[in-house]
Amino acid sequence: MNRVCDIAELPTLADLAAWARGHGAGLRYLGPNLEGRAVCAATRGHLTRVAVTSRPDPHRPPLVWTSPLEHLGKGTAT
Repeated sequence: MNRVCDIAELPTLADLAAWARGHGAGLRYLGPNLEGRAVCAATRGHLTRVAVTSRPDPHRPPLVWTSPLEHLGKGTAT
C-alpha cells in the first residue's frame, strides 16, 4: 500500500478551524516555528492543514527547537 500525505498551509487560524469543523477534525498545537509563532494543525485521513499564528507563541519556548511538522506523525500534541 502506498501512503500519501497532503499537507498545506492555510492563511489564518480561523481558516484552519473552519476547515477542521468541515472535515470533522480536531485542532492540535504542534509547537513554535523558528520565528516564535505557534503552529497548529488539523488532520483528516491523509489530509493535514496547518496554520501559523500572527502573534508570538504564548507557550514557553523549548530548550531544543525541532520543527513542529515533526510532531504530525506522533498523534499527540506537544
